[in-house]
Amino acid sequence: RAVATLLAWLGPWAPARAPRGASRRTWLLREGEPRGRRAREGDARSPRGARGATTRLEAFIYEPTGHDPLGTYVVSPGLHFDGPADPRFDRFCRILARAGFRVVAPFLPSYLELLVTPEAPDDLEVCALATARTLLAPGERLTLFSISFGSWPALEVAARRPELVDAVLTFGGYADFHATVRFCADGVVHLPAGGREQRPFDPLNPPALFVNLLPWLDVPAEAHEALAEAWRELTYRTWGRMELKAPGRLAPIVETVAARVPEAQRELFRVGCGVRPGTAALVGEALTRAGDAFDFASPRDALRRLSCPVVVCHGRDDDVIPWTEAEALHAALAGRPSRLFVTGLYDHTGSALPSPRAVVSEVATLVGLARVLAAGGHVRALVR
Repeated sequence: RAVATLLAWLGPWAPARAPRGASRRTWLLREGEPRGRRAREGDARSPRGARGATTRLEAFIYEPTGHDPLGTYVVSPGLHFDGPADPRFDRFCRILARAGFRVVAPFLPSYLELLVTPEAPDDLEVCALATARTLLAPGERLTLFSISFGSWPALEVAARRPELVDAVLTFGGYADFHATVRFCADGVVHLPAGGREQRPFDPLNPPALFVNLLPWLDVPAEAHEALAEAWRELTYRTWGRMELKAPGRLAPIVETVAARVPEAQRELFRVGCGVRPGTAALVGEALTRAGDAFDFASPRDALRRLSCPVVVCHGRDDDVIPWTEAEALHAALAGRPSRLFVTGLYDHTGSALPSPRAVVSEVATLVGLARVLAAGGHVRALVR
């Protein structure tokens, strides 16, 4: 039944709405200052507090209605200001719950700020521990599912807490942080067999890159906050709007937001939005200056320490993190329980219709993926 439900709702034939048959509630894991767009807009559930070191940590809990859960997923979100409140993320969690699973989806504070920081796996670990202690039966394990940049925190938590984790499933994850960031700016894929390939890439992503790279740009420290907030504001206005990927559509919105940036930094702001030449070169220069500052975000060490199975899934047409990162993740797991699914049914933000010639093989891949998802809480018995 779980497999059938997943196939019905995860394929490109499914309705865009979220399914019924699941409840959702908010779980407060830690008091503190809220982060992300909800905090800036005065969300009643996350009142803006005084600035301090402690950040608020919440999660959504989804549960099936009418019966006990078949298993429990903790879902590590990608880099997004709305976290699990993003409608696409919420829909996926509701699908898992409709299929019979409990789903715990934390709002990682740094990711809500579009920042990749060492605290991300720490906060995910807090959620995983609380889930195990509060929601699971004795001896029961949770399954970690990650989306996009949530892959590194999920793999790290699985490596730290082998007693809690049944398996890790990554979707759209990465093996090489620096290569992924560069792809977001130039669309160049470094092929496993050698050579390079130019592929379409999402033009709406550069502002999130520069929020993270600000310390390594040639910008006075006093201008950092204004630039970061302007780049975040642009993501609030543009992410999820597919029509803005067309040439020329983004520039008018950039100019509206640029009016809030100090005049001396406006041209840099435009380059950081991808509407002026030099975006990829600037990203490369900043990464070079950063040196090993982002080594913490590499999953390589976690992959070496892992003891649980890992299922690596990726969309072949992903325009944020290229499919080659999935192959690199899977290769790093050689000799250990793992599976790899690369499919044309999904890009980075949702499902897509495959070509008629590809339908048979793509549906077979989806069936395999649905069977793994349907084993949530018991994936290690399936992937050996």
